[in-house]
This record gives sequence, structure tokens and C-alpha cells, in this order.
Amino acid sequence: MKSRQKKSSKVLKGMLALAAFSMVAAACGDDKEASSTTVAPAESVAPDTTEAMTEDSMAAMPSSEICDADALVAAVQGGNVDGTLEGMANDPVATAASNNPVLTTLVAAVTAAGLGDTLNGAEALTVFAPTDCAFAALDPATLKAALADPSGLLTTVLGFHVIPERLSAADLATKTELTTFTGEILPVMVSGDTITLNGTTMVVVGDIQTANATVYLVDSVMLPPSVTG
Repeated sequence: MKSRQKKSSKVLKGMLALAAFSMVAAACGDDKEASSTTVAPAESVAPDTTEAMTEDSMAAMPSSEICDADALVAAVQGGNVDGTLEGMANDPVATAASNNPVLTTLVAAVTAAGLGDTLNGAEALTVFAPTDCAFAALDPATLKAALADPSGLLTTVLGFHVIPERLSAADLATKTELTTFTGEILPVMVSGDTITLNGTTMVVVGDIQTANATVYLVDSVMLPPSVTG
């Protein structure tokens, strides 16, 4: 078993934020295929069942183009051991996300907003984590505006993706709305294995465990009412 890499420095590197946002801004103009609308629970998706998604093909594909559940899990399981579904369970959520190959833009945003320590220090959270594919689909003007206002707009948008309690998929099935980290209301609808947030955002991989949070990978960046209204 190889020795564990130090992870906290990744969350603190400001250059990562600039590089990742530059990459996603360039990708925002590309058309993306629609993501799957069916939740893939983390523990039930085995990457070796998707023959087309090998470790080599995932390494060659930009993370902004990895969008469906099977491809996301294959990419995660083929990356840094600390960023796999099993490895993320050992670290608090911001550190765990920093090792995940499909959450690089989210980590850059969290770093830019200075929220890494806040997320790592929380006792229990639910995090709806937009993938790199989700950020690539975000309107470039909105992305630019958020980056220009890290302690304001960016923090408001990121806070809309965090719930200050730990919720399983079964817990979400009993809810119609959630109160977010910033106090705004996030609508939630569960139908069978499909979890819909804020009306249109879909969970594509669910119930990923970290040391202090349950994480759901989602297919779009959600804008709170205070931003859209």
C-alpha cells in the first residue's frame, strides 16, 4: 500500500483556482451531452462493469467531458487512491474532494472562496457537489462574476450546495425542501432512484461518504433564489 500523500496543501493553492477556472471557462462554450437522470449509489456502481470506460480512456479524457454516472465512477476509481469512493471516507469533505479527479473545479471554487477549513471543520454536512462537467455547462458570464466576487457571489452559490446535516438518500426521500448552509431553501424531489434538486438538477452518483459529510455528485451548478430572483 503506497504511503498517503499530504492533502491539505492542495486545498490552499490559489494557483489551482485560477488554472481550473480558466480551463472551465474555455470549456463552457462546448455543447455537452445530457447527463443521466438516475442516481447511481456510490456503493452499487462497479467501474469494471463499464467496458468502454477503462482507466486509460479516463486519463485521456478531460474531466469536463466525464458526465454520466458510470464514467464518473470509473474516473474516480481509476485515480488517486485517496480520491476513490473508499478513500474519500478517510478525510473531511474538502480534503477528500481535493483528491477526486472529477471535482477539480469545485475544489478551485472552494479554495477561492476560502471555505476549505469551514467545510473540513464542520461536524456533519451534506454536500451536493457539481462535477467538472457541471461547471463546464455553467454560463461563462456567471462563472466570471462569481470568480470576481469570491466572498460574495461565489460563497453564496457554493453555500446553496451545502446542507448543515448529514442526509442519506433515504433521508432525502422524506424531504420536499432543505435549508442550506446560507439559510436559503433548496427544493428536493425524490421519485424512485431519481433525486431532483432545485427543479432541474439531477444527482448522478449518490451517498459518497467522507469523514464528516455525505456527498452527492450533481449534473449542474445550482443558483439560489437570492441570485436568480
